[in-house]
Amino acid sequence: MISKITVKGAVQGVGYRPFILKKATEYGLQGFVRNIGAAVDILVKGDEETILKFTEMIKGEYPSGAFILNVEKCELSNEEYTKYLSSLNIQGDFEKFEIITSGEIDLPSELPVFLPDIGICPDCMSEMLDPKDRRYHYPLISCAGCGPRISILNMLPYDRDTTTMIDFEMCPECAAEYTLGRRRHAQTISCHDCGPQYILIDFTQKSYSQCNTKDITKIIRNDSTDNSLTIERAISLLRDNKIIGLKGSSGYQLVCKPNNNAASNLRHTKGREKKPFAVMFSNIKAIEEYCYVNDMEKELLESSARPIVLLNVKKAFDYEVCKDSRYIGAFLPSVGIHRLLCDAVGPLIVTSANKSDEPIIIDDDVFLTEFKGKGVDAVLVHKRKINMPQDDSVMFVAELKDGKYLSLFNRRARGYVPLPIFVKESKDNNNSVKVLAFGGDLKSTFSFGYKDKIIPSQYLGDLKDFGVNDNLKKLLASYEDIFKFKPESIVCDMHPLYESGRLAKEYSNKYNLPIFEVQHHHAHILSVMAEKSLKSCIGVSFDGTGYGTDGNIWGGEFLYCNGSEFERCGHMSYIKLCGGDNASRNAKLVKECYYNAAKNSKEVPGLVKAALDNNINVFNASSVGRLFDCVCALLGIKEENSFEGECAIALEKEAWNYLESHKEDASNGSYYKLSFEITKGDEGKYIPDQTALFTDICYALYEKNIPADELSYSFHMALSDVIVRVCEYIKENKKESKVCLSGGVFGNRLLLTNTYQKLLESGFEVFVNELVPAGDAGISVGQAYYLMLKED
Repeated sequence: MISKITVKGAVQGVGYRPFILKKATEYGLQGFVRNIGAAVDILVKGDEETILKFTEMIKGEYPSGAFILNVEKCELSNEEYTKYLSSLNIQGDFEKFEIITSGEIDLPSELPVFLPDIGICPDCMSEMLDPKDRRYHYPLISCAGCGPRISILNMLPYDRDTTTMIDFEMCPECAAEYTLGRRRHAQTISCHDCGPQYILIDFTQKSYSQCNTKDITKIIRNDSTDNSLTIERAISLLRDNKIIGLKGSSGYQLVCKPNNNAASNLRHTKGREKKPFAVMFSNIKAIEEYCYVNDMEKELLESSARPIVLLNVKKAFDYEVCKDSRYIGAFLPSVGIHRLLCDAVGPLIVTSANKSDEPIIIDDDVFLTEFKGKGVDAVLVHKRKINMPQDDSVMFVAELKDGKYLSLFNRRARGYVPLPIFVKESKDNNNSVKVLAFGGDLKSTFSFGYKDKIIPSQYLGDLKDFGVNDNLKKLLASYEDIFKFKPESIVCDMHPLYESGRLAKEYSNKYNLPIFEVQHHHAHILSVMAEKSLKSCIGVSFDGTGYGTDGNIWGGEFLYCNGSEFERCGHMSYIKLCGGDNASRNAKLVKECYYNAAKNSKEVPGLVKAALDNNINVFNASSVGRLFDCVCALLGIKEENSFEGECAIALEKEAWNYLESHKEDASNGSYYKLSFEITKGDEGKYIPDQTALFTDICYALYEKNIPADELSYSFHMALSDVIVRVCEYIKENKKESKVCLSGGVFGNRLLLTNTYQKLLESGFEVFVNELVPAGDAGISVGQAYYLMLKED
């Protein structure tokens, strides 16, 4: 029997072909394996049962760092086999299994699947910690199954001379290892003798403190230093509560001990007033001293992506580290240097080296300009160039009642980018068009869409920042060059003042390409539909803001989506807000606007009432994000968002506090009940009344003296209940039982898990974002899918 097996996924740069060679030989099969750019082709000869077992093995076994997305097998007749060999210019037959020359990569015809940066594997970690190993304490150790990938890539195909490792010639021992074993074809192979080495620029020493940036950059590029002495000095500085810079695999980081003194200085250095810091630990055991860790959280922490995972606190760090958060953002070392520092010092704050809201730094000169003499005491740096900046990915696990877990993204970047989302092709759809989607402005990303794949970029930041704006242009050009991707259509948000829209229109005009606009909340739902290859659903899209088709600000939307079209079947009632962009920061102001809507003018300051009455800088909003802000301020919890979602996070924390201290009351429903009134609006839309709910909360708070934590919990339950009720109405009208939940509000675990569970219990199929964030970073995926769904 002869079979041709095509394996799609991230299979370049992880020793996949040597792995297949070994396995096929063990199974006693003849044939070959070769790279074909976007996949791997395997041809095997043998008996039917053995080939079947081999194929099943491929689906479940693969080298560390590989991502297998699809395995296709077809049988070849003798005639087809002969023609296939002839097409590859292969004469004769195969008596054993071999690795043959890679096929010519035709990138324009296919979006290739390429690997993200891969966290240090257990084998390399073991070698680095073994005093007998020649790579003992080599901080940039890697093999065919781990190390940087996309961040050092110059062009495809992935070979040493197409990465920034071209600057480092292999020593004889590494060259020998490159031809066999675990480091066969390991493009990042290096060691103390031949690889990039860390050096320490200590700004506390006169020799460096008086140097200018240009002189220090020359030192970095020309110096060769003993790693062990360099790292020992860095460890000493960290123990003394100093802040050091660290050039990692995909960007500069700032590192310090997790205590009030160091963390407070770091906040001043970064301009990061209240947002929690993530903490890196040596191993899972160290994490479990401070955090509760379930099985899925452990799996994520130890995965090759090494994301930050938001874990429930068991033992808190000093206040300045995590501030008021109920979670610790914990993660494990992704490169050897992290482990060496954590082993010596203990848990460490490791955060991106940037000023708040600006892009992570990858350039030596830029880091020195931004941080030398400005709160950073030293920097650990190596000479390997970084081509593509990437922040750490951030994830959390939502636990459902039936023991099911959902692993979800807050931020998708290092460790996952540029892995694609696979969508099912259809003859009725527009998948053959190469789509470039520009996303939104906040938490910006862009996406490529073509055939069966959508490739979203890493998280970039807020496009209002000049550096982020400029970074998007550079990164887009880099992606286009790497993937040899020439867009044929452009998609963007319909907001007339979005920077992403302006950039999209500039691009469209420059290359004379058609441009399409997609409503913000429709794109949120489409992002879930893309992940699940859905063609229709009920969409519940809750967030802070998005420009609506009626010119108002949407954010509490119930949609019926069918193909590339949508119908707005319901929405939260409109509230007139004032203050423009300030409303998203000033929860107290939002509360006063709700008081005005409830006709309680004594609680509305004169200037606010005058603005609302005279329509000065006002807008109508159905935003659930602003409703969270209002309730948070009303209950006296917090009145300002110093970072996005701060008030909503604080309100959720109060609700969790009630649930955890009143489990019996919560489970039997004996807490104070709040409920939305639903009215039928224009054109039959279902309208949950925000004003009536606000009035009920005021009554409960001031007349019934219900505690803030209980009302916080009740508010969350009321929101879950109204989602189910409106979805039931839409289901009855549209005969649709699939529900997609998306938008930044569903980053709230309590709301998400309760809504998910109640929808399931009401007979719905429920889908959420699991491959991209539910917030605005997922918008570009939805936009790309819009055009892929759109009929020609």
